[in-house]
Amino acid sequence: MKTILSLLVSLLLLMPGYSQEIYQHGRLTLLWEKTEGLKTPESVLYDPTGNVLYVANINDNPWQKDGNGYISKLATDGTILSARWATGLSAPKGMGILNGKLYVTNIDEVAEIDLETGKVINRYTHPEAVNLNDIAVNPDGQVYVSDSKGNYIYYLLNNKLEIFSDSPEIQGSNGLCIYKRQLLCGQDNSVVAINLVSKEVTPFIEDTGGIDGIEVIGKDTFLISDWSGHVYMAEPGKEKFLLLDTTPVKKNAADIGYNRSEGILYVPTFFSNGVTAYRLD
Repeated sequence: MKTILSLLVSLLLLMPGYSQEIYQHGRLTLLWEKTEGLKTPESVLYDPTGNVLYVANINDNPWQKDGNGYISKLATDGTILSARWATGLSAPKGMGILNGKLYVTNIDEVAEIDLETGKVINRYTHPEAVNLNDIAVNPDGQVYVSDSKGNYIYYLLNNKLEIFSDSPEIQGSNGLCIYKRQLLCGQDNSVVAINLVSKEVTPFIEDTGGIDGIEVIGKDTFLISDWSGHVYMAEPGKEKFLLLDTTPVKKNAADIGYNRSEGILYVPTFFSNGVTAYRLD
């Protein structure tokens, strides 16, 4: 009986669902992993102008206004340039850059940080904001904000946080991305697109699983991540393609960043307190 049980256990461990190892597709090459100075990192943003990375560190509780959250500044090789470049935040998550300012969600507000000094210079909120999560910046100069526990997509308008869309299709949105004059919004199992002019909402990618981060990597081609530890390549009308699965070692994959010019993916590992970089070929 023991021999049969041992054989069954061995067979189960060989099955994909029982693997205790990270799955990494051949198109990904591990470049580096950084854990020093990082605590519960939720998002990574690549800044092509400064050729640096910004990492939003929640620092323990993702829903608490504790004021201990901070932004780290890293070189693209993972070197820590400033572990606590900006401080005084509460559970910072999504980020975006516009006109020399870094915008970061901060539970029920958006903090505006001067890129030269790392100082918070403005804070924007709205009475209906619950859990502001991701940020996407329109090249024309607009900052859009999702609310993963609320009913609206917001934007900054005339130095105020205003409702951009109240459509039922965008309730509880997480990851955001600008693509072809559309705002792509990650839902529980899909991506929907909001036309930036008409505000019409249409389906974009189906059967995605839960979405934390969305990044454009080519024409109608995207990287999507879920918090549990998966990163997929996704295209409209096609089945998603698994690139990375770190769930067997309980390593998260939160709001990813991407350097499109060099094809480098940055994965914040949340409770594993690190950022991992991969080259995508």
